[in-house]
Amino acid sequence: MTLPALDEGYLVRPAKGPKYKVGPKCANPHCGGWAEHAHHIIRRSQIGAHDWIDIDGWVVGNLTGLCPWCHDDVTGRLGGHRAAIRIDLERREFWWCLTTSSPNGEVSYHGTKLLDPQPPTPQQAEQSRDQAEESEACPSCGHVRRRRSAPAGERRRRSSWMVRVPDDEAEHGAEVLDSLVESLAELCPSGDATPAGRYYVLVPALVHATLDVENFKRSMKGEG
Repeated sequence: MTLPALDEGYLVRPAKGPKYKVGPKCANPHCGGWAEHAHHIIRRSQIGAHDWIDIDGWVVGNLTGLCPWCHDDVTGRLGGHRAAIRIDLERREFWWCLTTSSPNGEVSYHGTKLLDPQPPTPQQAEQSRDQAEESEACPSCGHVRRRRSAPAGERRRRSSWMVRVPDDEAEHGAEVLDSLVESLAELCPSGDATPAGRYYVLVPALVHATLDVENFKRSMKGEG
């Protein structure tokens, strides 16, 4: 379970904002690995799976990109908590912190560097999306290639399709789905593990199960 990012948790409320992508690099300023996981800074058990939060009138993104190892460090999945993301509300900054625990279980946070990148405000997310509409930078070399604009009236409309998942100590459904989609995304050239690309991962997987329905039924029954 993610450690609290803010002691004054009562100040945090869910908020609305535009969709935004995390990464491509891990936000731990000491890491430099690829951000394979979208991590909720304010844990879902506190406010639900919301991508945006309102902290005493400050609306900011609740997602940050982490590599699998740094994600385990902040969730305590393997070997307990080694790190945490903490919010400096006065300066409106997100910090990467190392953690230590006293014999009585009290956790201390030791800030090292600012999260990089910092979660965006809605205005920053909108600006980044507008820039992405015009150009696309290669995450490896930084070369910017111009995107071909779709003719007027041909841009596809988008909508969201929600899935309710278990979220307790026994099972974190969102993390299970994230892990499965990330694994399958490598096999789907037209899809990726981001919210915008998951459709193109899930549809081929469901089509495959539908076309091979007898084997799928046996698999669900634990046969063969």
